[in-house]
Amino acid sequence: MDFIYIANQKPCLLLHGGAGPMDPSSEGIKNATEALRKAAQDSLKSGARDMALVVRSLEHLEDDPQFNAGYGAALQADGKPRLTAAVMDGKKQSFSGVISISDVRHPSRLAWALQDHSTRVMTGPGHELLARRLNQPVENLITEKRFSAWQKKLHDEFFSSDTVGSLVCDNGRLYAGTSTGGRGFEDPGRVSDSATVAGTYASRFAAISATGVGEEIVDDALAARLETRVRDGMGLEAAARKCYDEAVASKRSYGWIACDRQGNISIAYASDAMTYLAITLDGEVLTSS
Repeated sequence: MDFIYIANQKPCLLLHGGAGPMDPSSEGIKNATEALRKAAQDSLKSGARDMALVVRSLEHLEDDPQFNAGYGAALQADGKPRLTAAVMDGKKQSFSGVISISDVRHPSRLAWALQDHSTRVMTGPGHELLARRLNQPVENLITEKRFSAWQKKLHDEFFSSDTVGSLVCDNGRLYAGTSTGGRGFEDPGRVSDSATVAGTYASRFAAISATGVGEEIVDDALAARLETRVRDGMGLEAAARKCYDEAVASKRSYGWIACDRQGNISIAYASDAMTYLAITLDGEVLTSS
């Protein structure tokens, strides 16, 4: 468990690589944190400072099988990956997402494409048609490691990052995105919190991406609750501390990254550990796991 608050006024990018039952001193934490750093640095080279930066950084993490998003995501009880992703533009207060994607490695790109669509949360068969329009190839997302774990039910015996998330704050504009493969071995068709406003939210006041046990995140309406407290006049630090204290008291297993329109940062988790990175858009690392 940990609670971090950083008073910051610089445009910034925040990433997380998941929260869950992991050894905080493990090699997996180090590897995942380094991957977050590389994803941030590579994404910042594009010069993007808006939703394009959010999605570009998520795509880097969706390509990395050590994370539970995109290629190498967790498998549900029937042996199929079902990915969920969502993005939200704070100024427009526009949420869009896709649910139960099994064969497209970048669900975050599909979620972004729905931002100006009349339908903004989609599952199959619509997402398949959308993927074709975006020239997103259909491919097998199952890695040998995930398949072996599914066969042997060893999902708790190797480091497995959970949901990945990205936030951007640039001159008062806030953007949020979250992508996940779920928790693994759940009932076929189980849907994550990530494509709900409990897991991903952004407005003119705050942006949040949550990670951890999705059902608990939904029970607490976490992202929307934190944003509402900031919107109603609480500072980000006080709002996040209240959410954190509630999570600890309820023995929750989740965490989040959050920022407000000034650039102030909240990183917190009530789980065993969480991987995270906060970096300015000029490349200065503010904090990392």
